[in-house]
Amino acid sequence: MSDQKLDRDNITTVRSTGFGTSSNEQQEAGLDEKANSDELLVFTDAATGGLTGVERIRATTQAWTKPWLITAFVFIWLVTFTDSFQQQMSGSFLPYVTSSFSLHGLVATTNIVATVVAGISKIPLARLMDMAGRNEGLMVMLVITVIALILMASCTNVTMYAAGQAFYWVGMNGVGFVLQVFQSDTTTLRNRFIWLGWTSTAYLPNAFTGPLVAEAFLEGSTWRWGYGAFAIIIPAVCAPLIAILAINVQRAKKQGLVPPRSGTSKSERRSVVQWCKYWTIEIDLIGIILAMAALSLLMLPLSLASYQAEKWRSPTIIALLCTGAVCLVLFVLHERRATKTFIRYELLKNRNILVACLLGGNTWISFYCYKLYFNSYLQVVYNISVSQAGYISSIYTIVSCACGPLFGLLFRWTNRFKWLGLVAVPIYILFTGLMIKFRTPGTPIGLVIMCEVFSSLSASALLPLEQAAIMTAIEQRDLSASLALLGVVTSIGGAAGQAISGAIWTNTLPSRLADYLPQELKSDAALIYGDLTVQLGYEWGSAGREAIIRAYAETQKYMLIASVAASIGSLVWVVLIKDDTLKDKEQTVGVLL
Repeated sequence: MSDQKLDRDNITTVRSTGFGTSSNEQQEAGLDEKANSDELLVFTDAATGGLTGVERIRATTQAWTKPWLITAFVFIWLVTFTDSFQQQMSGSFLPYVTSSFSLHGLVATTNIVATVVAGISKIPLARLMDMAGRNEGLMVMLVITVIALILMASCTNVTMYAAGQAFYWVGMNGVGFVLQVFQSDTTTLRNRFIWLGWTSTAYLPNAFTGPLVAEAFLEGSTWRWGYGAFAIIIPAVCAPLIAILAINVQRAKKQGLVPPRSGTSKSERRSVVQWCKYWTIEIDLIGIILAMAALSLLMLPLSLASYQAEKWRSPTIIALLCTGAVCLVLFVLHERRATKTFIRYELLKNRNILVACLLGGNTWISFYCYKLYFNSYLQVVYNISVSQAGYISSIYTIVSCACGPLFGLLFRWTNRFKWLGLVAVPIYILFTGLMIKFRTPGTPIGLVIMCEVFSSLSASALLPLEQAAIMTAIEQRDLSASLALLGVVTSIGGAAGQAISGAIWTNTLPSRLADYLPQELKSDAALIYGDLTVQLGYEWGSAGREAIIRAYAETQKYMLIASVAASIGSLVWVVLIKDDTLKDKEQTVGVLL
């Protein structure tokens, strides 16, 4: 831990700004109207960019003490633990939710929309955190999460569930993003990846308990209660962290370190219409809607085409593609004229930011090409339980979270980060390629687990590499915007990977089932394709089950080939990263870890 003292070279003395005083007595007594004429301390250094949210968090880190900081990190771990517990359960619920509506093949469709919306939402969230504060961003995301959980618990059709999923991942990813930015605000650059890795260990126990509890809900209750219970639990766990941040912002205000919010005086106060107009422009709401619509509409046909009688010639599919293309053109035209653009495009002029984002997007394309239906594949092909399939599907979570602190220590020890990517990407390509051979029926499941462990180990090394490449290239004012940009590109990559996976699934599995099912079962091919529980209902060793297993294995082969092909680009991006040193740059001030 380190205490970084206030850098007085980065402070300017001014008059009549309404916060801070030049005397200790006035600071202890608080601000009053007379203090407005006294000399005040204002942060005008390049690190804040004049952003209220950044100024408030820098003031907070100078006002609080180490006990407050340590307590905040403890609750960050607890919030992460609770959120990850629900996410692990949700992953196990998904195929059963879609199967309950006889639409198991729409797993990809629901995930594509959710991934796109959740990724793009990080841009306005970053703007909100920079302009209003970190705590405000956390509270907004918490409200969205609770609404989503209630929506999914009460859904009556797959459309309602898909809408809930979109809100769910906006909220869940948003909470995680706020905590990630907050940890970056309150740590030194050399120690940052150790603490980010430490927080990720909250996922470890849930990789085992999450699928087990999900199985208990499915057998003893219903998946609906699996969502509904956490609509109460998550706010209760987040409340202490929100209180800690609010208390310490007030401490900073009493010390004269926090500037007043704009628009708080009577002369500056905005009407509801003015407030809505202001935030619509600031977060580029029109650009966000157009981007979400364009990406979703262009990717959805990949997984929906097989449900149409005329496939790609279906009017519905053509309409989706045309509307998506129009939205994309409108987005480009809007961004050229927008007062505040959707993305701060000047950030992409920085080589490390651009290459790190491309690496993240490329990695997630490869990852999701075969992961989306992996849980179902394990249950059908290896005849294992929901919890056992969940454990194997969670290997990435287990390995990445266990190794997170280790990667952080290696970064601190070597003071470099590029070397890790040069080692990790070839290992990832090798073991993902081996899965093409080992995915066949009759292969010992231990070989599948081995490949998953090594590919997960290598893939998990790339996230801290991407973050380090970005953080060494920016000031604190750009922290949330740059990480949000990384989140957008990786989410688009994830959605693209899921779209590819969905396209392979919906265009391969039905035809393979029609080819391999015994004659007496061919009429049930559509029912079998649409419901995981029906697939598992065929007795192990029966002709029907063997046909389903063979169809699954061939479909998985094409997914893995796509994954390996997509991963080649990651090697190019790693080579292009500039290997800056960590110890030469400090972004944050105050009491830090």
